[in-house]
Amino acid sequence: MKIKENNPKLGYLQSLVVFSGAAVVLTALRCIQIATVIDSATGFYTKRDFFVVAFFVLLFVSCFSIAVISFLSKESSAVRLEKCKSKGFYAVTLVFAFVLFFDGALSLLNAYATAQDTRIVDSVAKSMMISGAIPTLLRGVFGVLSGLYFVSLSGSLKRADADTSKNKVLALMPVGWAACRLLNLFVRRISFLRVSDLFLELCMGAFMTLFFMAFAQVASHIYSDDSRWRLAGLGLPAALIALVLSVSRLIFTIVDGNKYITANYPFCLADLVFAVFVVVLVLRLKNTCSSPETEEKESGIVS
Repeated sequence: MKIKENNPKLGYLQSLVVFSGAAVVLTALRCIQIATVIDSATGFYTKRDFFVVAFFVLLFVSCFSIAVISFLSKESSAVRLEKCKSKGFYAVTLVFAFVLFFDGALSLLNAYATAQDTRIVDSVAKSMMISGAIPTLLRGVFGVLSGLYFVSLSGSLKRADADTSKNKVLALMPVGWAACRLLNLFVRRISFLRVSDLFLELCMGAFMTLFFMAFAQVASHIYSDDSRWRLAGLGLPAALIALVLSVSRLIFTIVDGNKYITANYPFCLADLVFAVFVVVLVLRLKNTCSSPETEEKESGIVS
């Protein structure tokens, strides 16, 4: 009996309901954490209380539920990016592209500044890797190329005969961008578990990398049948973490960034726009996906 993509009672609506509810509660819990139990100088927890445990339990349950719903949902079997044509999705894709351009340019400048300050201890390559200059440089390059890809994708979706499979190589650039962000986090010599920002960004980076890989496969029509459920199943968990981190950081940056926000983990516009991009994408998939039976009826009517 087939389990994957075979449940007509589950769909993107349920995934979005879980996402929306979790986003509100988790953002509130995260704000409480920042204000009460996180040392802004180091990012370490000052104590472990109910709000910390509740946050991570809810985060795990929400991400797991979204992934399971998307894996089982019959709607996932009808995913086609070419169907996602709308003014809203087109606009969000363009905004995301320009934010990636900005993030890429900023990363290149940061890589140059880091390289200038790097002390060569053993070899140049090793020192540059340990300091984070190489991952930041690669993040910048992949960020600019990712911006080019999403500009191209938005142009393809705007045409009547949309074809998202033309730029197969460029489709992999967002994967490289997310992977380099993840790599940059691993070079930091600090506890991954005691620093909540670092742990959450690692989780977000992992989900983000897997989402972009699935997005590239579906857009390029390469093993898309195996990857289409991951657009919502892995994209929404990545967007959930990105949204919770971005909104809470933005709130406390406005209030008093120096008092509450850890210097190494500031508000990131790219994360916020990424979350919006994923949510709009899933909304378009929800509105355009139909069951195989519906597609057969539509094709029968047309014929």
